[in-house]
Amino acid sequence: MKNIAIIAKPHGDRVKPLIYELMGFLTSRGCTVLKDKRTAAVIAEPKFNSDEEIQQKADLVVVLGGDGTLISAVRILGDKETPILGINLGRLGFLTETVADDAVSALKDVLDGDYMVEHRMKLHSHLLQENEKVLEIDVLNDIVINKSDAARIFETTVYIDGMLVNEYRADGLIIATPTGSTAYSLAAGGPIVHPSLETMILTPICPQGLSNRPIVISDESEVTIKVNAAKEAVSITYDGQIFRKLDKWKTITVKKASTVTNLIVPKNKNYYSLLREKLGWGISQC
Repeated sequence: MKNIAIIAKPHGDRVKPLIYELMGFLTSRGCTVLKDKRTAAVIAEPKFNSDEEIQQKADLVVVLGGDGTLISAVRILGDKETPILGINLGRLGFLTETVADDAVSALKDVLDGDYMVEHRMKLHSHLLQENEKVLEIDVLNDIVINKSDAARIFETTVYIDGMLVNEYRADGLIIATPTGSTAYSLAAGGPIVHPSLETMILTPICPQGLSNRPIVISDESEVTIKVNAAKEAVSITYDGQIFRKLDKWKTITVKKASTVTNLIVPKNKNYYSLLREKLGWGISQC
């Protein structure tokens, strides 16, 4: 690994000194440091590397921030499976598991070849209007269809492999990966799914019918969602970062993406310990 990209959240007191510390370490190891526009701005450097340069040249991406920053890095990489080391400077940090104090030692281990990688499934989606592609995108966490404002409940019809599943009347619908099962889907009542599994989770948001429950389906399936947004203000959001308004009838198809996201994780990784820490399990609520 010779070309190391740093993608940093541009806020917080720890970001700037940590960038300098990592740059110094990487330079001492003979590495070339690539910096995106936001990272260069943090240290007041006029020169930066474009997203295309990072996508094509980076052997490793180091993310300084929270899960949102890491998802931004995944989007920059596109269909590249470049490994990502997440350094947590955010709050929750399900994806950015390495703490800032361990950043240099974790990076040293990676450069020495002493690390673990988790392969995280992504979703590939088409947004169609009258059978014409409007948008094609991959996501790591989820696709969310919901109300844009205080509109009424709207209708979605869901098919799996061409077979009718349900006609939902709800505030929205979430299609999540196992990685995304601990994001919005969890808040909407969806199950926690171990990130090593390859499945899709469909979670309705505040459905009108109490029998409408989340379902977990095979990663070999294709989900088709027909949205009736003729009267209601409805939007679709990809990984919480890409937003589109839906008007009239729109169709969304979702299936397993052809590429994965490779996350570098601590060698003593314990997913259940992570859940206890992040969700406060076992902590007295008194």
